[in-house]
Amino acid sequence: MSDVKKGNSSNAKAVNYTVKISRQKGIRMRVTAHGELVVHANPFCTKEAIDKYVQDHVNEFNYQPSVRIFGRSFRIKKVKSQTSHVSYSENELLIQYKDKAEIETLYNRFLKKISKDVFSDVVDMVYFRFSDYEFEKPKIIIRNMKSSWGVCHPDKNSITLNSQLVHYPIDFIEYVICHEMIHLLEPNHSEAFYRILKEVMPDYKRRLDLIETNEEKQYLV
Repeated sequence: MSDVKKGNSSNAKAVNYTVKISRQKGIRMRVTAHGELVVHANPFCTKEAIDKYVQDHVNEFNYQPSVRIFGRSFRIKKVKSQTSHVSYSENELLIQYKDKAEIETLYNRFLKKISKDVFSDVVDMVYFRFSDYEFEKPKIIIRNMKSSWGVCHPDKNSITLNSQLVHYPIDFIEYVICHEMIHLLEPNHSEAFYRILKEVMPDYKRRLDLIETNEEKQYLV
């Protein structure tokens, strides 16, 4: 099983990429169907060596920065403007900025807002599935987490969701929220837990298949 790390080259032509550590020899690079640049390297490769490889070879891939939002890939376009604003169309995320220094802030603010809006709507839809059960709709907290897609806090009647879920399909986000809501009723992954899961979301296995790697599946605790 490989380790997954995020990285970016350190010179002026910064390129974001994901590093997957494996036992193969040397370094190789590919662009996924979602437009993400992935570098495969062995554990002995230094960050400097990986950065150099990316800069030396990135032009061979016709790589264009992109981002996944709710499972769809959007090409990122940055435009200097008199106003600061982020919007998106069918396949493009447009970042209008006054100063380059604000681009990352604008981008993160945009993701935070759509996460809050969409996650809230999804919670309402999932909560409706539990109409035969008596519990209050939980409060939702969104933050970046390294090892969980979601965490349930029964004593506070709240669920914390990983902010990175904004990059994944709505069907999978529904599963994560459903999974954590069941923990309000059943704290462990018992037979009762899976009985409720099959009842309120019969197609949960299909939703699990929407995520791409075994490393990501491990987050479902």
